[in-house]
Amino acid sequence: MNENHRSDDIVRAWVRSGPEQASAEFVERTLRPVPRMRQRRSWRILLERGSRPVLAGAGAVAVVVLIAGLGLLAVRPGGVGGPASPGPSATSQPTFEMTISGGGPATGTYRSDPAASVNRCTHATDGSWRYIYVSGQPPINLDLLIGFDAASSAGSSHVALELEYDPGYFRFDPADLRGGDTAGRSTASVTVTPGPTSTTFRITAVTPDRSDGTDRTPVDVDMTVTCPN
Repeated sequence: MNENHRSDDIVRAWVRSGPEQASAEFVERTLRPVPRMRQRRSWRILLERGSRPVLAGAGAVAVVVLIAGLGLLAVRPGGVGGPASPGPSATSQPTFEMTISGGGPATGTYRSDPAASVNRCTHATDGSWRYIYVSGQPPINLDLLIGFDAASSAGSSHVALELEYDPGYFRFDPADLRGGDTAGRSTASVTVTPGPTSTTFRITAVTPDRSDGTDRTPVDVDMTVTCPN
């Protein structure tokens, strides 16, 4: 507790002094008391170490917020007193609606929350799409990958999803986009509908519930995702 108070005092004193750059010694001393959190090792974490999304614990969030603040102060003229950049408007955010039925511990319909901590679509130069969503209400960690040729008839199965939600978990990847399923484990398809300002993906799948770490009763997934272009 005393160490945390000392860290708070250091940060407050540093901000009041109006610096534009943080020393390496300050950053190391401030982050030292922040606890580390062990993360769940899933197919995505093993295969995509460089770009994986994870559910952040309180300590991890503190590290991200502090580092982001130090970076802004280092590059923004005027330090703390500079104007804040406006965030993205709600209309530019991706959205999803997903219905889970069949087996599994938590069936029902889930929708994106505009206040989610992470809600991001990216369109890669190779034509593939990725959607990452993390929210605490209800707890959802969603990672969706759609292949560059998914709009073609030959590529309609080129979709992979990993979903961790309270209290369930499942994944599917029948086309082997990043690790793949064994033959017959899952079936999935995606249709792609481009528009002038957004692209809509309709995904259906049947895959085993894996909430306890083993393949159990299949769940049916019906999902619609809309990503800004």
